[in-house]
Amino acid sequence: MALLEAQDLTLAYDAVSIVDELSLQLPKGEVTIIVGANGCGKSTLLRGLARLLKPAGGKVLLDGQDIHTRPAREVAKMLGLLPQTPTAPDGITVRELVGRGRYPHQGWFKRWNAEDEAAVERAMKLTGTTDLAERPIDELSGGQRQRVWIAMALAQETELLLLDEPTTYLDVAHQLEVLDVISELNRTRGTTVVIVLHDLNLAARYADHLVALKHGKIVAAGHPATVVTEDLVKNVFGMPCRVIPDPVAGTPLVLPIGRHRVLRAESVLAARGIYRTQPPEVEPAPGSGAPSTVRAEAAEEAVEATAASTGDPAEGAGAPAPGPGDSPMPGAPPLRRAEEISEMLAFATRVVDVASVGKNFKRVTFAGADLAHFGAGDAPLDLRIKLMIPPTPTHGAGVLENATGAELPDEFSSLRPGALLAEDEASGWYRRWLALPEGERGSMRTYTARALRPAGHRDNRGGEPEIDIDFVLHLRTEGGRLTGGPATVWAAQAQLGDELLILGPNAALCDANYGGIEFRPGTATRILLAGDETAAPAICSILESLPAGITGHALIEVPTTEDIQGSSTRSGVSVQWLPRGSHPHGELLASAVRSTVAIPAAGAVVTGADPEDVDVDETILWETATASTQPFYAWLAGEAGMIKELRRYLVRDAGMDRKQVAFMGYWRRGKSEG
Repeated sequence: MALLEAQDLTLAYDAVSIVDELSLQLPKGEVTIIVGANGCGKSTLLRGLARLLKPAGGKVLLDGQDIHTRPAREVAKMLGLLPQTPTAPDGITVRELVGRGRYPHQGWFKRWNAEDEAAVERAMKLTGTTDLAERPIDELSGGQRQRVWIAMALAQETELLLLDEPTTYLDVAHQLEVLDVISELNRTRGTTVVIVLHDLNLAARYADHLVALKHGKIVAAGHPATVVTEDLVKNVFGMPCRVIPDPVAGTPLVLPIGRHRVLRAESVLAARGIYRTQPPEVEPAPGSGAPSTVRAEAAEEAVEATAASTGDPAEGAGAPAPGPGDSPMPGAPPLRRAEEISEMLAFATRVVDVASVGKNFKRVTFAGADLAHFGAGDAPLDLRIKLMIPPTPTHGAGVLENATGAELPDEFSSLRPGALLAEDEASGWYRRWLALPEGERGSMRTYTARALRPAGHRDNRGGEPEIDIDFVLHLRTEGGRLTGGPATVWAAQAQLGDELLILGPNAALCDANYGGIEFRPGTATRILLAGDETAAPAICSILESLPAGITGHALIEVPTTEDIQGSSTRSGVSVQWLPRGSHPHGELLASAVRSTVAIPAAGAVVTGADPEDVDVDETILWETATASTQPFYAWLAGEAGMIKELRRYLVRDAGMDRKQVAFMGYWRRGKSEG
């Protein structure tokens, strides 16, 4: 995938600098939106990135090479541009104009073919312009014409797409439609998109990466949730505002205040029951119980809110809850908030989406305010979490009453964010949980966090943080009943609103050294990822987190072709899906690993170092390589017996140091596990 960046870029018109020594690297495979006030240099920057304006200083790099040293046709195959005010030849039809997007793909010996025709049809279908195909451009409205220009840019089918105000002339419905098309293009094809937009709220909704310009310099850049603040809007646009969560998308929503607003008298608003702040305390009139009833209900809500934030119901009507540093009784150790002292926290969540991502895969999306405290650094990699499956799951109704922890064992309610506990209680929760009667404690199963999105992310279903978990449905039906591991059965029956407790890292105390991250390549620049379907979620998560410069192979054996999932990576790691079909489990994966990591020539390395033998039926097969300084690193996961043999091949036959091989037996043949 092409990488576009600016280094100390200065752009000028007639010796007047518009963009001044600006450096910017566009995230691969993401939607970057540039915002700023009129005249700040947004369109000029886009023209410079697109090779239409020669730098007065600095340079623009396309895949590490100065873009101005590369042939125009070569650049056009990689980078498409829709300028702010494009012009079309007189009399040209919609189909002809869209077809011009295929120009870079033509040549002396390559003429128009079925592939070009298909690209034009796809672009017109995506933009809703198929019915306009034979009409002259001159006869179209401004909005229709804009959609045709976007279709031409899409027909070019480049890895990079630059769009300058693509929503110009469009009504609100078509603005959203066009941005949805561009967003879908980014998700399905992995196209890196750069857009200049004036609408800050649409920019916040659709951007993965937001860049704010002022006077030709970058003022802020990053995720919209961190960039769009009241101070930034005032600084960049000179406009006082309020920023609230968008009630639809959960992204930042800017509410302009303006200078000429009408301030109504408080007494007029109060007469209508409207208060700018909290309503004043009103003494009840004689014989009227209404105000006191309202206050009583408010007091009850406050007690419930306290219980929700701490995981414990209030003990008494006038007795204040213990605060940080307090002790529940004299002589007891002081209490502190769980997020201050415990690396592991308990997160109450609810299901907000259930989707099939393959014949044997189901993705469940969980949301909850607690997840604001979840994390171990920027990217999940192979971030392991624990799911607490209730002993008797209830679907379609709350398992954890109002997600407050009312039915949780004390071992977990005290680990909720905001809960208070003594420092010596922050560890040992697992032993205390195991000591519970088996019928009460339920099941604990370890899974990989497939994706983690902070509050305000454009892909979220609401305003809370979300986490995706992929389940492999190793199930069978016996007597009309689903049987399998407890987590698998739970996921197969999961419904919207179901509640589940997740144990995971505390973002305040955990970083990339967190023990639950099993992928640790150290300084290795060439890697091997290999596993069966149970490892697919972890491998895909690792691939999406890998930086550029890492090379190697990812080999994933899955039951059928319907289980092949879309996976993207900025790295140079090649991905090979191996549909098993009628082959024995692990056969295709073993063959692919042997082809990828060949036995070296005699004397090249020391081979024959047989790793210790492990009885996978008696011992957990699990070892994480740490602090490797070798150039090569292997990560293996899946069925324990298969992984044991692959590890033996890499260490004994291929001569790898065992410290270079991380391996995890997720499940064992013949054993029912979740």
